[in-house]
Amino acid sequence: MALVADPFSAEWVGELVEATAGRSGVPGVAGKVGIGHGKVPKVVLEMAEGKVLGATEEEHEVLIPISKAQLEQWSAGELNLTVAYMKGDIKPTGSTGALLAALEVLDSGLN
Repeated sequence: MALVADPFSAEWVGELVEATAGRSGVPGVAGKVGIGHGKVPKVVLEMAEGKVLGATEEEHEVLIPISKAQLEQWSAGELNLTVAYMKGDIKPTGSTGALLAALEVLDSGLN
């Protein structure tokens, strides 16, 4: 799946929902994940069993801030968010369980 021009748009979320819909369920891989630039998420993704269910207006359990440079690298396939997190280059705040759910999906080649 190619990353759309606005990676946090409704179109992007729809592509993630479609791309993960056919996946086998991964029990426990769930959470509400805010992602975007800075401390305010551009979108909050609701995830369950390793699938993106869509965007939600509910409060995020984890926030993953991605700089514009990191976003460009990630969309080009040059940045693995899990590795960046382990190196301390990305500093999420909140629930570790929701973070792991997000990293599993976002690093699975769906972007």
